[in-house]
Amino acid sequence: GSGPRHRYEVLTPPLPGLRAEVSLHSLAAGASTAEPDERPMHEPGSRETAVVVDGRVRFVCGGHTHELESGDAVTFDADLPHHFENPGDGAACFYAVVAAGLRRS
Repeated sequence: GSGPRHRYEVLTPPLPGLRAEVSLHSLAAGASTAEPDERPMHEPGSRETAVVVDGRVRFVCGGHTHELESGDAVTFDADLPHHFENPGDGAACFYAVVAAGLRRS
């Protein structure tokens, strides 16, 4: 059988008070990180930056679609519904950095 279509690994240690998380994502050809209607798991106010390191990635957020290639980056509000797709014939890989919302007390 084929392996998982979307694999990811969290690279940052789970330190108390850590306000950012870095993860490495791998998408098989034709794979997606989420179903179109799936809610994001990030807390309100979070920001996410994704950096493509290999292959092609299609970023879908709020009805907008962006085609990204190796070396491209995108920053967006992570609490909005969003997902990444691999429209290419080979595997794609990207880093995602999620920074938690800065609360004003």
